[in-house]
Amino acid sequence: MAEFKWYGDKAVSRAMQAAIQTIQTCAADLQGKSAMQAPIDTGDLRANCSVSPLQREDKQVWVKVGYDLPYAIVQHEHLEYQHPKGGKAKYLEDPYKENAAKYERFIKDAVKRALAKE
Repeated sequence: MAEFKWYGDKAVSRAMQAAIQTIQTCAADLQGKSAMQAPIDTGDLRANCSVSPLQREDKQVWVKVGYDLPYAIVQHEHLEYQHPKGGKAKYLEDPYKENAAKYERFIKDAVKRALAKE
């Protein structure tokens, strides 16, 4: 006689843990890439990039990467600003767009590996 067992809760837990770890890794990577592109004057803006604590709502998890200095959005959005000491506008958006597919692939691969474990 064959016996079938359902391990759905275990699979969901493994997948969620893998996704959480990888999301946090991707967020840290984006934080570093973004900070390196932020405009330099005093260095405050580059030092201000942060990753929020993990947030959950039902089965969704996320973190936020960003800046909270009052002038951060102005520097981000104004393409005409000159940055003689280095950096550029779109310092968060550009590295995100350049790496979004890679981050998505990393998360998917991590979940697949977690589900393949016995």
